[in-house]
Amino acid sequence: MPAPAVPDLTLPLAQPITLTRGPCSHLVTLMDAAILIRDLEPFRQARPVWDRAAEIILIAAETGKSDDIAEATRQLLVCVERENWWKPARADEVIE
Repeated sequence: MPAPAVPDLTLPLAQPITLTRGPCSHLVTLMDAAILIRDLEPFRQARPVWDRAAEIILIAAETGKSDDIAEATRQLLVCVERENWWKPARADEVIE
């Protein structure tokens, strides 16, 4: 049985995320995203959207695939937009 992949949380997100509000101002790596989630208040952490983001971040860190990293970034953007901590500055930043 092969050894499980060691998560690499130093991988960069698909795009840096600068928050307009919230506990952290600039997210660049999967580690930044993981720390943001770790430090959330328990009532926020309990929300399914944040749970899903944490799951996808770990998957992206384990696989290192660009598609997984893009999905982790997208899910993180969904989370921070729902918390009103980020708003797209341009039309091309809108979450699909």
